[in-house]
Amino acid sequence: MVTKLDDVVGLITGSLVLFSSIGLFALTLNTRYTHSIGRVRDIYEELKKNDDPAKLSKELDVMVHRCHLLKWSFGLLLCSGLSSGLFLLGSIFSRFIGYTNDEALIVFVVLSVLFIFSSMIFLFIDVLASLKATLIHIEYFKEV
Repeated sequence: MVTKLDDVVGLITGSLVLFSSIGLFALTLNTRYTHSIGRVRDIYEELKKNDDPAKLSKELDVMVHRCHLLKWSFGLLLCSGLSSGLFLLGSIFSRFIGYTNDEALIVFVVLSVLFIFSSMIFLFIDVLASLKATLIHIEYFKEV
């Protein structure tokens, strides 16, 4: 005999996998953001000492752009986590109360997926910007 508690445990197990993946993604973003901020500080210090700031200025612009991309990625990931949390709480309460608003729960799931997908797009754009910054740093970058 399946009880409400069994339903809730099954629901929580799936949701915990989602929250774990959001946590791993947040760790990845945190590492990239920390590295980008450190590199911005290093470039800024080099820029103050350098007589020819053209290359460093380009690299600094790209690195600051990366920090903004990662900031947006973090924000969207946070929105995904909040939406997933609301879905989880709504699902649990609806099981105990006996009233389910399926439309609202579907909206939370769709928003969660949309937010995490958008966050991944910002991360991908950051990866491309990282490549550009590396090419500038090794002086391989050519103006088109």
